[in-house]
Amino acid sequence: MYNINRRHFLALGAAFGGASLAGLPAWAAENVIELGWYPGLLGQNFKKGFLDGYPDAAKVKIIEAFDNARFTQMQANRNKPSLHLGVFTDAMLPLVARSGLIRDLSVDLIPNLADFDPLVPRPVGDKAVPLTYGSWGIAYNAKYIKEPITSWADLLRPDLAEGVSAPNITYNSSLYTLDALASLKGGSIKDPKAGFEAMRQIRLGGPGLWDQESTAVGGLKTGEIWATPYLSGSILALMSDPDLPDLRFCVPSEGAYSVPMSITRVDNDSAGNAPDDLINYMLSKEPQEAFARIGGCRPVNKNAVTPDDVAAMVPMADKLRSLDWAYFSENRTSIVDAWNDIVNG
Repeated sequence: MYNINRRHFLALGAAFGGASLAGLPAWAAENVIELGWYPGLLGQNFKKGFLDGYPDAAKVKIIEAFDNARFTQMQANRNKPSLHLGVFTDAMLPLVARSGLIRDLSVDLIPNLADFDPLVPRPVGDKAVPLTYGSWGIAYNAKYIKEPITSWADLLRPDLAEGVSAPNITYNSSLYTLDALASLKGGSIKDPKAGFEAMRQIRLGGPGLWDQESTAVGGLKTGEIWATPYLSGSILALMSDPDLPDLRFCVPSEGAYSVPMSITRVDNDSAGNAPDDLINYMLSKEPQEAFARIGGCRPVNKNAVTPDDVAAMVPMADKLRSLDWAYFSENRTSIVDAWNDIVNG
């Protein structure tokens, strides 16, 4: 049986995005921070690593949503913002940075920015800062694959065709796979023709493309899926699953992709400097190391220690590939339409 004191009770209440704080006494409601990040296991791990040790965790209200929904809600509340902080992947950052909804991050208010690892890119400059980063590589079940996967090209091996899957365009990280497969023939996200053709080959040759992580995990467990591009941290967690004793993760020889998750400061003064204080805490050494252990991603504080199992799956930032997400943002419609015509058509 759990022994929950008042502080823990308030923290638990704050963890539910739809929960109201109206019933709290004035001292508790003061400087409440609304923080938007992810649902599911990732959100749970974020809370354990980045929030549970925060002294004022009881004053943080978590709003769970994926990037598109979070940004749409921010736009809808433009004239009266409720959110103070929002976490986004690189796919959305260019749009968020141009929106006029967020403010620059300052080392004066966030001193731990001074310890940010200079090897880690900040693609929108002071508009956001990565809290952590993982790698996008290839997960595979060695029970069905006797010759280890070492390259992006292995996703197209004839002997693996019936068991290879990948995320569909509804999943933003599908763009990493598109770029990787296009690059095998000299292309990229800017010249994706070969990537589209390879993705179509994968869709038609095996179990098809997946739209939800639960589909990918279920397929890996049942043996319907032998190999799929996936995020390192999720695979590291799945390696302890008794249903997946032969699960492996490949950092392809051509390079894996950096998958950072960055925090932004919404232009909302209703909580004073408390949101900046929370960012500062998240960038400090202890929560950085805690999330590395819990979430299986690399820390961005240059003084934080990376666990050996994480280091093996997530090369340092300067060894990872990255996408031109600004280009994708400007050409999103044409790329998505081409994917649907060629890959899904």
